[in-house]
Amino acid sequence: MLCDANKQKPERSAVQPNNTNLSPPRSHSRRSSVIRAAREGGPRVATLDTRGKGQAKCGRVSPPVRRNLRCRVCGGRDLHPFLDLGEQPPANAFLGRDELDRPEARYPLVIASCAACGLAQLTHVVAPDTLFRNYVYFASVSSAMADYFTSYAAEVADRFVPRDGLIVEIGSNDGVLLRTLRERPIRVLGVDPARNIAEVARAQGVPTVADFFTVGVAQSIRREHGAASAILANNVFAHIDNLDDVMEAITHLLDPQGVFVIEVPYVVDLIEKIEFDTIYHEHLSYFGVQPLTRLFDRFGFKVFDVQRQPVHGGSIRVFGQHRATGNRIETPRVRELLALETETGLTEPRRLAAFAQQVAARRDELRGLVSKLRAEGKRVVGYTAPAKGTVLLNYCQLGPDEIEYLVDATPAKQGRYCPGMRIPIVSPEHFHADRPDYALLLAWNHAKEILAREEEWRETGGKFILPTPGLEVR
Repeated sequence: MLCDANKQKPERSAVQPNNTNLSPPRSHSRRSSVIRAAREGGPRVATLDTRGKGQAKCGRVSPPVRRNLRCRVCGGRDLHPFLDLGEQPPANAFLGRDELDRPEARYPLVIASCAACGLAQLTHVVAPDTLFRNYVYFASVSSAMADYFTSYAAEVADRFVPRDGLIVEIGSNDGVLLRTLRERPIRVLGVDPARNIAEVARAQGVPTVADFFTVGVAQSIRREHGAASAILANNVFAHIDNLDDVMEAITHLLDPQGVFVIEVPYVVDLIEKIEFDTIYHEHLSYFGVQPLTRLFDRFGFKVFDVQRQPVHGGSIRVFGQHRATGNRIETPRVRELLALETETGLTEPRRLAAFAQQVAARRDELRGLVSKLRAEGKRVVGYTAPAKGTVLLNYCQLGPDEIEYLVDATPAKQGRYCPGMRIPIVSPEHFHADRPDYALLLAWNHAKEILAREEEWRETGGKFILPTPGLEVR
């Protein structure tokens, strides 16, 4: 999320495309979006038809997108696409009413695996200014996540940060983690390129630099505030295209005894739980411990601990230190997860092909269920409007005819429309007054919190459809 994706090292920009087969699974109804984009000179723009059904007709456009030709961890050229989710709009590009008749950009959404290091990554990169400059994801909206970040911040501060030490968070969002540390005798600083969200963080007392985390920004922070005792990057490392630049920036800012902590969705959970809707343009990489260990080693860092976390469908919290000056002992968890990734077969073509087939089957199963309910006269809406919801709705082609509206507690989303499918977004108050029969739970990673919140609706007959990890109705 915080490194300029347009900055590429010269040797990377000169690579020629490989000859990998980019065809989607047979059950996918579209021709390969990657092949079509390459043949016709770029991605397409979708425009709403006159009936307002969310159907699209396409025209040419010159969008800020480029092919990813080499692995961003190891530089390998042998990238094997294994899942094609079609051409999709940016998942957080929610539309205003006045934008419904305008062209809507769509980009290929294809994920590939690096044969050399195992990093799963998108084949196309959309420029970060397009995705993040006016971001509408506010981490504080979920009370469960706010509590989670409070505990996370306390662990880092207690274990690694001395009195008057500095914690810098890359991708600090609205300051939900850092503001829990304001009463401690330490200093905090956020860095986030989304200017609108950085303003919210500052208003809540969290000093925030509204910029991408680059070497220049890191050097500026060090000159003004000194070296950082801890640098955090929570659910943003997957957003970074030029990982070399951000790792170099960390080497400039981190204290010799400091700790670098990142948290990312775990690729093992993505594959085993069929979490295909967590694949979207903002998430360029899907990490395991193996590629992260290789990346850290290239920049003189060592992974000394890894923790599995339940958030976002399954994540890993990875702790790194300077190899030459760090003195923390590696925990057994590092080797255990490396072994797990080998056993899971994350780089085996047969395993990845099976995953793609499971994704297509889940799409068909969900569409069949919604169609059956609608045929029975039941009303179906979507609950929450997260990025993963945009991906699921577009891939499954569930539009306003199937899903009447989406309900979301984020004020910035209310009154707007889901990208691509053009489904209107309303407030929870509308949902509670309207009382539909079924709600497709798009933020399934917050199922426990949401099901408890809507207990009264469920007791009076309302039911949730959970698409992940297995399709079920509750």
